[in-house]
Amino acid sequence: MAEARGGLEGTEREEFVSAIVDELVHCRFLDEGNSRRTVGEHLGLSPELWEGTLPAFRVEVARHISLHPTDRVSTLCTVVGWYDERRRESLWLRLRPFLAGRSEDRTNHRRPLPVPSSASEGLDDGTRPGPALRGPAGHADRPGPQGPTEQTAPPHSGRVTEPAIPQLPSPFTADEHRRVQRLLMIERTGPKDMHQLRDSIGFELGFPVPGEPSTPLDLFDALVDFNAPPDRIPPSVVALEWVAAQTADKSAAHRCQEWAERWARDHDCLPELLRRRQARERWQADPRVPRALLIMVEPAGDGSDDVTVRYWINDLAGHWAPRAGEATETRMDGLGAAVERALAEGERLWAASRSDPADQLPPFVEFILPYLLLNHDVARLEIGADGPAAAAIGPRYCVHLRSLDRLRRIPHDPFIANRWRQRWQELHQHGTRLHHWTHGDGVPMDLWSRSLTHRQHGSAPYTALALDAPKRASTALTALKRAIAEGFGLALWDRRGKLEPRSRETIAELLDGTRTAHGVPRRVQEMRARAEADADGRVFLGRHVAFLWDDPERIVDCQPGRSVPVGPPEQAGRSGPDSSDRTDAVAGPYPAPGPHTSSSSTAEEAPR
Repeated sequence: MAEARGGLEGTEREEFVSAIVDELVHCRFLDEGNSRRTVGEHLGLSPELWEGTLPAFRVEVARHISLHPTDRVSTLCTVVGWYDERRRESLWLRLRPFLAGRSEDRTNHRRPLPVPSSASEGLDDGTRPGPALRGPAGHADRPGPQGPTEQTAPPHSGRVTEPAIPQLPSPFTADEHRRVQRLLMIERTGPKDMHQLRDSIGFELGFPVPGEPSTPLDLFDALVDFNAPPDRIPPSVVALEWVAAQTADKSAAHRCQEWAERWARDHDCLPELLRRRQARERWQADPRVPRALLIMVEPAGDGSDDVTVRYWINDLAGHWAPRAGEATETRMDGLGAAVERALAEGERLWAASRSDPADQLPPFVEFILPYLLLNHDVARLEIGADGPAAAAIGPRYCVHLRSLDRLRRIPHDPFIANRWRQRWQELHQHGTRLHHWTHGDGVPMDLWSRSLTHRQHGSAPYTALALDAPKRASTALTALKRAIAEGFGLALWDRRGKLEPRSRETIAELLDGTRTAHGVPRRVQEMRARAEADADGRVFLGRHVAFLWDDPERIVDCQPGRSVPVGPPEQAGRSGPDSSDRTDAVAGPYPAPGPHTSSSSTAEEAPR
């Protein structure tokens, strides 16, 4: 064993590094650069390390910890526990034999906290440093059950000892804590309000509130031992501020805010508190933002059936902050299984987001596809396809399509981006005005394309499109490309082929019967559910309808040119994303050009 106050050496160090790397291979949250930054910051790594490749990051973390294991193992385990409780326990059990008998030489500190340096950054960043799963209560507690220290163990007992995890007392004095107790003896908050309060606090902090607090005072106490971020506002004070913002008792709210301001003034961080408060007031829930699973499917482009599947999950309705999942490579006949795995993760996150879903839309399942896959029947993909209770996802979720080609063009083409936003605004301001394309009408494509941009004096713009199925090499596919290039975000078609008069009439009735454009996804989902329940449903349009619903306000960064975050570190060239330079409201892994991750066909590019 190395010197107690030093790092590990020789073969022992090699084994220790290997053990950490083996464990971190299974930490899927590290695929997201924001999570890697959280781990790196709390271990004291330099930015170029967490902004590099994922395999290199794992190795550097392991080497860094091996220099001072008694100080750094508990920090690593604690941060891992924010994202994956079971992985934290596994890591701790794997590493504690290396700590046996080593004396304590660590700085006394409370648990670190993964939040940004300014309130506005924490509130407005598009992707939370998100734990994919909520662990059981106490997920941010010490790394595992603690045994006796070397000093307290009986001499020559032969027992493996474990280092204690020292913590500083609360940042508040006993008198301050008693005053908070009196402040928070307000009218009892109902379960629905408590769930919303927990979600809001967790969203600002960047990690879920531990345990199951049932009162505002429980919320405060659950966070009191967490260390303050760089702006020096403790998480428990953030909780107090949220209680003040959401309580119906305005007098109690004012007293809570006064106490927080007095505490912040005494600790020289009042400007930071007020900055957080101002940013919080601007942070309004948007009822049009759903819980969502976004699935990007990209063909290999080599003539095979291979595809790369990536996904993002938005777990809190009203706020767009998608979490990136793990990229996988499969074949088109394995797409259903990949979607089912992503949906299972989404359901766990949606269940952990406790807000009452009674007034919410069903979760959206959005397929980001290249042009040549837009007619693929994604709504008929099944959950439990191998079991007796297989069920299509279309009747259960709001399933629709998005254009991968357009998402990839907008960072480089302001014309496409502006037309898309303008058409979407017109849809929500003026409602749906339906245009159509069928090959049987005999209208020349150039003339029809001009009709997308020109309108008679005083008439509303076209905001929706019904057309023939856009199959490969069809004129309907050309029409859809031109409509997308002109900013259309809403389109429907019958996947079977021609847009028959009966189908066109059904689509028009569906759109006309929807009070606001926001309700169209729910109406399509209901139409699919009716067709599924009817004995003759296989002949109904609801069984075959394809639905493009492409919202320019909810985007993810799916640009090519990034490494695929799969595989252990010894697999050269297979590394995680570097999302440190992403813009707000975008997140996720990016494909790297190669034999299995090519960009969408340029031959199918839409005209400007």
